[in-house]
Amino acid sequence: MGLRLSIVLLSLGGLADALYFTLAYYGRIRKARWVPEILCAREDSSCVTVVRTPYARVFGVPNSLLGIVYYVLLLVWATFVPRHVSILGYVLRPYETLGLLLLGASLSTVILGFYLIHALRRVLHTHCPLCYAAHAINTVLFVLLIFVS
Repeated sequence: MGLRLSIVLLSLGGLADALYFTLAYYGRIRKARWVPEILCAREDSSCVTVVRTPYARVFGVPNSLLGIVYYVLLLVWATFVPRHVSILGYVLRPYETLGLLLLGASLSTVILGFYLIHALRRVLHTHCPLCYAAHAINTVLFVLLIFVS
């Protein structure tokens, strides 16, 4: 149960981060006084600038929007999906099956994260604390999913 709770808490953190970046991507965050300055709420900050680069999209879709889907799926899986379901005498294991699919998605986020960190540091020459936080969350989620799946 501890691993599931950890996955839920990290997914909530990742979801908050992804929501923030999605709002920034669509121009809904500008000099927000309610957001601490460390969270890149300024119009000229590196985080707002990062979402305007080609690196902020995969297949034309904002990375953060894909992140929202990923974190919601993790939350639903860790919270609601049963380990076993018996239908007409057959035992189905939706938890393990979906867990393996999410593990593959998680591996993709980690690989993409290495690429995006490289792009931040070597191509864009900038720092983005929330980007680093999201990549760290994704890496820890990947490790936890290895143990749960």
